[in-house]
Amino acid sequence: MVMDEAFMKLVQVMAGEDGIKVVKCLLNHGEITDDEIALEIGIRPNDVRKILYRFVNSGLVAVNRFRDEKTGWYTFKWRLQLDQMEGFITNQKRRILQRLQKRLNYEESHRFYECQSKSSDCPRLTFEEAMESNFLCPKCGSPLQFVENQNIINALRERIEILKAELG
Repeated sequence: MVMDEAFMKLVQVMAGEDGIKVVKCLLNHGEITDDEIALEIGIRPNDVRKILYRFVNSGLVAVNRFRDEKTGWYTFKWRLQLDQMEGFITNQKRRILQRLQKRLNYEESHRFYECQSKSSDCPRLTFEEAMESNFLCPKCGSPLQFVENQNIINALRERIEILKAELG
């Protein structure tokens, strides 16, 4: 399986640029220790392990544990589970779809008000919240005004349709 853009975006969301480096290293080597990964990509071994455990919890990476007979120490070798990636991506898309649908329901069932000062620190409030604050911004005290959210609703619907089409 070729690492597609959607997968790499998910890796980046999960573990940032270092996560992408770890995945590429795993792809190049098949099975490799965390210390070897750390040396190759220039990240502290503890940071590599944190990333790997995050991937293990998602089912993307598997680990084999070997015991050194001489020292008694365990060695962990990590590998990507390529057969799990498609399912992982599908599950992530489903989770995103659920969140988008929840947000769409929220946007459709509320009327919103914003501070006239348009400050980025000032919150967008529902009608109920605006009423509680006497239609004055709780942050700066400026009057609140009704805000049309149809653009947000349209964008959410569009993204939901795209994800539904991708999921089949």
